[in-house]
Amino acid sequence: MAEITLQAERRKVVGKRVRRLRRSGLVPGVFYGPRVEPLLVQVPHKMLSEVYRQAGSSTLIQVVLDGNTYPALIRDLQRDPISQEILHLDLERVDLDRPITTQVPIILKGISPVVEQGLAVLTHGLEEIEIRCLPTAVPAHVEVDISVITRPDQAIHVGDLVLPPEVHLLTDPKAIIVYTTPIRRLEEEEKPAEETAPTGSATSKEE
Repeated sequence: MAEITLQAERRKVVGKRVRRLRRSGLVPGVFYGPRVEPLLVQVPHKMLSEVYRQAGSSTLIQVVLDGNTYPALIRDLQRDPISQEILHLDLERVDLDRPITTQVPIILKGISPVVEQGLAVLTHGLEEIEIRCLPTAVPAHVEVDISVITRPDQAIHVGDLVLPPEVHLLTDPKAIIVYTTPIRRLEEEEKPAEETAPTGSATSKEE
């Protein structure tokens, strides 16, 4: 995969003035890492959106700052809850010789025969797993083949994943990634409770 590069500049604007920064097409952020002082930075919004689309939070990128290039990960993006515009980012500079802990997304592939036959509904549990490894060994994603799910009430657990030997899994192996629920059970759960006749009737006595 070709290197993904993000251009960054040192930032002097802080506080409420960052609103003007955003209106000019820049996103404020912090660049930090081991054995370095955190730096206030700003990056072009359009470039950041494209970089994040390609790299997400698990793929190593190259941050260009002050004429130097640093390997880094996009650790956090803050977005406007309504417009989803990126408001702030955290960039973590990484040491290529030191393991890191990060989240990796799970991508489902294939078709479950039991779901295709309309006998069960597939439910997605975990959407990512936590791992620890060297930055250069972090996979962009982990694929899960759901075609192996051939019966209702079947699940794929984190422990079923096959990861490279250099990638250490931190998520509980018993955690469920996907599982199937029989259609019949769902229909029974959604069926309204039948009205029951009263066990007795009240009688009135005239005096």
